[in-house]
Amino acid sequence: MYNICHVEIPSTDFAKSKEFYEKLFGWKVTIEEEMNYAMWEAPEGPDGGFNPVKEPCTCEEGCCLVYIMVESIDAKAGEIEAAGGSIIKPKTEVADYGWFAIFQDTAGGVVAIWESAKKD
Repeated sequence: MYNICHVEIPSTDFAKSKEFYEKLFGWKVTIEEEMNYAMWEAPEGPDGGFNPVKEPCTCEEGCCLVYIMVESIDAKAGEIEAAGGSIIKPKTEVADYGWFAIFQDTAGGVVAIWESAKKD
């Protein structure tokens, strides 16, 4: 009943967000010009949107952070930087659970990636 049903990522430029997330994570992004909003669909959910902001996000401690599961943080971090994003917190171990890194995308959104130590 109380599952996460929608996630918003701040964006200063919907076209940049669309290009970045479709290329790097395979999301389908639809820009809704009349609503000044963009919706995204992740292959395995949940889905969400890009909320318009005038300035890039400056996520400090205590903000809500979205994590995207990846096979390899090292590989994905390289792709993020090659696509114009920047790693703002490098790969960090979390006990025996796995690793995370935090990046800023090309339109100012701050998102994390997660690599599980438990491989299926």
